[in-house]
Amino acid sequence: MVSFISLISRSDKPLYIQSFLPTSNDPATANEFLKFNFLSHMGLDVFSSPTSLTLREQQQQHQKNQGVAPIYLLLFIHDGISVYGYETNNGLKILVGSEAPETTDRLNQLFLKIHKCYLRAVCNPFNGGVEDADESIENSATFDRNLKQVVAQWSSHDAEAD
Repeated sequence: MVSFISLISRSDKPLYIQSFLPTSNDPATANEFLKFNFLSHMGLDVFSSPTSLTLREQQQQHQKNQGVAPIYLLLFIHDGISVYGYETNNGLKILVGSEAPETTDRLNQLFLKIHKCYLRAVCNPFNGGVEDADESIENSATFDRNLKQVVAQWSSHDAEAD
């Protein structure tokens, strides 16, 4: 199950951080959101550290040995949440927190769907265009709705597998 998704710009500005826990007015839910915000920033630290280069080298070595490599990296595990990261060619960083380890193919599909949602929002000429990408993501109800649909489909697939 996906706990949170974060999109971080090339300049390391958080564009979107969304918790996918059941919503309530419980203070524990607010604490969980702060925890996911903290985990997102921890992920940024991993992306900018020399460790990230080592992880990417291991990923490339795996690709040579296995023929197929995941597009994401397991950045760290904290408090039972596995945080996976993916950096696109244009510097967008996508972070996904999951409570359970996921298979490579399923995570690849999830990251690709998230990236497609982002591209649809950014390339939509009615959202202000690529120059205003940061603002269009932060304020886009359509992007938020599309991403929630992706996570709902992901979660329903998990429920069917159980």
